[in-house]
Amino acid sequence: MEESKRYKRMVKQSMGKKKNNKEGHGSRSGSGLLRMKVRKLQILIPGGKRCNHPNLLLSKTVDYIFYLKLKLRLLKALSY
Repeated sequence: MEESKRYKRMVKQSMGKKKNNKEGHGSRSGSGLLRMKVRKLQILIPGGKRCNHPNLLLSKTVDYIFYLKLKLRLLKALSY
């Protein structure tokens, strides 16, 4: 649980920082690439298709990674 809180804190900190919005060559293709990656992530994460806000999707992603790590640890422990 502590690991999940740490990732959420990191995501909040990174989202709070202001970035320079530079318009120019390639700015539209970058946003299209980002949208494509978000769609792929929505498919991979259970319940991701219902997430229409990037922060919520990132939070669900962190929780899912944490869940998978716990499941892996449990399976390793059971195999001994």
